[in-house]
Amino acid sequence: MVTNSVSHLGSGALQDTLPHRIQAVIDLDALKHNLGIARRHAKGQRVVAVVKANAYGHGLIPVAEALSDADMYAVTDVEEAERLRLGGASKDILILQGIIGPADLPLVLQHNYQVLVHRNADLDLLEQAVAKRAPAHPLTLWLKLDSGMGRLGLRPTEAIALAQRLRAQPWVKNVVLMTHIASASDPSAALNAKQLSTFAHTHAEVPWCERSIASSAGLLALDCAADWNRPGIMLYGSSPFAWSDASRRREAFDLKAVMTLQARLISIKEHQAGDSIGYNSQFICDRPTRVGTVSCGYADGYPSTTPNGTPVAVMGKRTRTLGRVSMDMMAIDLTDIPEAELGMPVELWGNTISLDEVAAHTGVLSYNLTSSITTRVPKCYA
Repeated sequence: MVTNSVSHLGSGALQDTLPHRIQAVIDLDALKHNLGIARRHAKGQRVVAVVKANAYGHGLIPVAEALSDADMYAVTDVEEAERLRLGGASKDILILQGIIGPADLPLVLQHNYQVLVHRNADLDLLEQAVAKRAPAHPLTLWLKLDSGMGRLGLRPTEAIALAQRLRAQPWVKNVVLMTHIASASDPSAALNAKQLSTFAHTHAEVPWCERSIASSAGLLALDCAADWNRPGIMLYGSSPFAWSDASRRREAFDLKAVMTLQARLISIKEHQAGDSIGYNSQFICDRPTRVGTVSCGYADGYPSTTPNGTPVAVMGKRTRTLGRVSMDMMAIDLTDIPEAELGMPVELWGNTISLDEVAAHTGVLSYNLTSSITTRVPKCYA
């Protein structure tokens, strides 16, 4: 049975920074701080700030501006590179997915984008494009070695041969041999040593190539910093390691939360033991329970598969979700936060509730959580 005792709007409850019902606050100083942490682990070598996928959902242009001390930016494709360039970026830009098709190449040649080469056919496409229009400046190309990821890239013998062919081209300035460590988030995985060995043996055949190995996990745990390092998730204040590994949570590396997702408390009701909450009675109250409804749902990007008990915070105090997440709303337990009032902001993740802890509860990667925030959620840059 529901007791219809809905709390009133407390005086000043709406006097907060939340503009309407929901927002994502992006802490630009935290971004800069995390870049400094990446630089420390890069041991004086160069750092590529990975800002692909709209900067992991944080906003491409504001994030790139905040990360202006990086040595280069990395994006997914030519379209993202163009967005970044037209947004005012003056640094070199690396295109991580390489050449999608011939239509990419005029922009690569015109704006001197650095592009991933991961197929022998890529050289053919480049030669055809250069024959029609010489690049504005000699190109730097990143040659992808598949050392064990099984995704993009060439086998060692193929990579060596292609590196030598690229070096012979008069329009190529530099070649960077790169790889991606598949199990870097598990530092004890045997594949890590195998991939690093494969990379080292391959590079020994083409020692004039610069090297790039480490993304966030590699920088933080594998000691594989090289000429170019590619931090991504750590820049956004998230640890690339499992939440269950308490020794490698974000605090262990002094990473600071960048995105705080918060939504407004729009209803508070007193429920009795046995009352059900939400669709399909996913939660049944086992005691008298004060239930708050929060204006955030899966249409905002919060996972619809979130289980009961996923942490949230009100007034800096931790509590939990109740029932199934709806399109626009979710329920939380306010029983132990009697001072909570309508209109108050609820932190879904941020400084109090780690994004990585939410990821562990929901089974959705932290990368996925932030990049899934939808366009109807306004961003506030602070």
